[in-house]
Amino acid sequence: MAGTEWDGATFDAYRPLLFSIAYRMLGSASEAEDIIQDTWVRARQDEHADVRSPRAYLTTIVTRLCIDHLRSAERTRMEYPGPWLPEPLAEPNQESVELASSLTTAFLVMLEHLAPIERAVFLLREVFELGFDEIAKSVGKTEANTRQILTRARQRLHEPHARFTVSPRESEDVVRHFRHACVTGNVDELMAVLHTDATLVADGGGKAAAATSPVRGADRVAEFLIGIIGKERWLESDPRLVTINGASGLLVRHPKTGNATFSFDIAEGRIRAIYVVRNPDKLRRFLEKIH
Repeated sequence: MAGTEWDGATFDAYRPLLFSIAYRMLGSASEAEDIIQDTWVRARQDEHADVRSPRAYLTTIVTRLCIDHLRSAERTRMEYPGPWLPEPLAEPNQESVELASSLTTAFLVMLEHLAPIERAVFLLREVFELGFDEIAKSVGKTEANTRQILTRARQRLHEPHARFTVSPRESEDVVRHFRHACVTGNVDELMAVLHTDATLVADGGGKAAAATSPVRGADRVAEFLIGIIGKERWLESDPRLVTINGASGLLVRHPKTGNATFSFDIAEGRIRAIYVVRNPDKLRRFLEKIH
């Protein structure tokens, strides 16, 4: 199949896969859509391509575009005011349970520890289960180098992929208890759903008030949520249970202080981390999907 023979229907058949890769690579739905559009343009323009496998061909293009984008955005990420968190996703593609577990905010935050090529290799192998021959072509490395990159990525993460797999019922129950504790100002109930080493990370992007560094430890997290944010603000916000990146989360909409999403890393029935996105640029697409 030559590049000039691509049509919209053929490309659209692979769009969900391309978005799944791009969003996990970039942590941004808007940037992922831009990358997909660029992938379409590249595929149409490559007149000399001998495309025997459209899936492998498009995966290679989208992966390389994402790697280039991450490299060019490295300085911007370093200068980002306060912690950087992924853009929350309201309506992910219909994916298997295995793929959905790699969509959580906690998993995407974990990927931030990897360099662009490491991230690509790790995702293509561990999440999308591609063969090393296909991965090597996608990242422009030999198969031997690709295997070494994967080993290095695993060593840098020090965390099993399975840790982020939580049943929907367990996740929702924990989030409901968290919400009740916050709106009632019940510190004991809140402490009961927090791990002792719980962490809260907030992303305001310099455009909304947010903690400028992570809040660590259950006591400090509880103090921040109930003592600083306060019961009254929680009541005024009327936090709503929503799905964020395929897992239970909260949408908070306050008439004066603005909007926020709360995502959670839950393990063994307790919250290990809370990810709060308040940057209005990152919330725009999410709010458009939520009625």
